[in-house]
Amino acid sequence: MKKNRLLALLLVSVMAAGMVTSCDNPVKDTAVSSETSAAVQTEPSAVPTTVTNELSGYKELPVAEVADEDDGKILIYSYNREFAALAEKYAGITDNDYEFVEISDVDEYQEKLDAVLANGNGAPDIFVCDAAFAKKYITSGKAIAINDLGIDYSECADMFDYTLRFASDDDGVIRGLAWKACPCGVFYERTLAEKYLGTSDPDELAASFASWDSVLGTAGKVNTDSEGSVKLIPGYTEIYDAFLASRSTGWLKDGEINIDPDAEGLFDYAKTLYTDDLTFNAEKWSDSWNSRMSNRTVVSYWGSLQFAKYQLALNPGEGSAVNPTAGDWGITSAPENYFSGGAWVMVSSYSGKKATAAEIIRAVCINEDNLKDMVNKGEFANSIRLMTEASEDDKFAFMWLGGQNPYSVLLNSALNADASLYIVDEDKYRRAYSAVVGAYSEGAFETADEAKEAFAEEFTEAEELDEEEQEDDEEQD
Repeated sequence: MKKNRLLALLLVSVMAAGMVTSCDNPVKDTAVSSETSAAVQTEPSAVPTTVTNELSGYKELPVAEVADEDDGKILIYSYNREFAALAEKYAGITDNDYEFVEISDVDEYQEKLDAVLANGNGAPDIFVCDAAFAKKYITSGKAIAINDLGIDYSECADMFDYTLRFASDDDGVIRGLAWKACPCGVFYERTLAEKYLGTSDPDELAASFASWDSVLGTAGKVNTDSEGSVKLIPGYTEIYDAFLASRSTGWLKDGEINIDPDAEGLFDYAKTLYTDDLTFNAEKWSDSWNSRMSNRTVVSYWGSLQFAKYQLALNPGEGSAVNPTAGDWGITSAPENYFSGGAWVMVSSYSGKKATAAEIIRAVCINEDNLKDMVNKGEFANSIRLMTEASEDDKFAFMWLGGQNPYSVLLNSALNADASLYIVDEDKYRRAYSAVVGAYSEGAFETADEAKEAFAEEFTEAEELDEEEQEDDEEQD
């Protein structure tokens, strides 16, 4: 029990740090921002052969013919204005057409959604969810299938599979769509890479990040050659999402807590990083983590395109401070293909505006001309064809990224990212596991087995408490 109290305290600190956010970007509404940096001409990197998602493994329902059942304004809920701005721009809706409820605190947002979706009183027609909590609503029965909006799966054939897999319920029915994808790579500072790794070329540097053993060896080299003044990564949480992407099983197996063997390897890996002093022990989203993005003490930060543009501040847009090291960064592949964050649009089962909702979602998530406009403004759109074309287009060789086109690296990651293991409480499990791994690496647990036991007990006790509360509620009723 003592260990569990320790884990609970650690978990609170991780939750406060906000580990999971939309495309690694907790503050910006980005989809309609303009691309402010000029491009330069470079030879494009090799890219994967263009593919189309065949949507295998999904269950398609009869495609409904829909009509609006009321003539009032459509109601949209979100935690930021990004989708509403896109709907205004691409679907042409105005204040006369829709009402908008924005709750930026995601905990308050979920509480509000839970309340209105419980009985339909004040429920939105359209609501948007971040990756951290979207799965809860996708499997809740309160988000209708896209087929019930009249959207055929063939309309989604060009979308990245992981975005559809994430938005599917336990039966494989797709209940949400995303207009953007959030594949990740390794963003590195070229000057530091040249000095400590002997090259700043992304293709050559790929070997330094090709496997987890390579990453560890590279971290050791940077630490030794810099006499500890420079680290390869700011802290172990930088690689956390990528490391978990190697799993072949999820957090639950046959109703029991399950730690995949690949995920289990993170205990010793993080311990080695800590004991060998290979990082600054800066937790993702912390002040220490953020401050090292521009002082030339960390070689690499890992994340999505939006993360690099806005959190690394390499090209944040007009009126925002630009990282003084912008233009001195490149991108290469991570050891695993993975995504981080994202946003999914759903329609509630109480909606009386299905036709209008479908029109808006098609405009934002499916219309090719609109998606192409997003790509031209720096978005990684949820379109295999458009992103393949962008990866081969010299105009996307960005000055803020040292003249490199990032899309070939990110496209490969998007094509191969996997969301099939994600469960309803994925975010809670990930935060708890990160907390217990960090605690173990710093010596709070004597053995990895003790840490794993504390992790399992944390959720077992939480489930027992939930069951007791449900029984109490039933008795009161």
